[in-house]
Amino acid sequence: MKFNKGFTLVEIMLVIAVIGILMAIAIPSYLLYQKKTQVAACLHETKSYSNNVFVDIFDQNNNTHPGQPSTSSCSFITDASSWNESTTNLIIEAKSKNSSTVDIRCDLSKGANCTIIP
Repeated sequence: MKFNKGFTLVEIMLVIAVIGILMAIAIPSYLLYQKKTQVAACLHETKSYSNNVFVDIFDQNNNTHPGQPSTSSCSFITDASSWNESTTNLIIEAKSKNSSTVDIRCDLSKGANCTIIP
């Protein structure tokens, strides 16, 4: 008696088709998730920097000055290192690295309130 070992061509093509369908569903979802997490990371980085600037500007010690921002998740954050109590435009803006359409704006005159502007 002869036993056939292995898969037929139809079985292999069916498995490849199922894998292709699953990948067509999974890849766009993963890319959207990745973009959202990068924007959230930039938001948290900007919020952290805004809180530090807020504390440094409005504390009782006049010897402290805000530092420069570190941009690991954002491509740009407004540098507030030269700001002091008399600065009038207290808005920090940032852009996410991998999303050119997302802006983040933190208004320090309202207590370092940060919003995402799509």
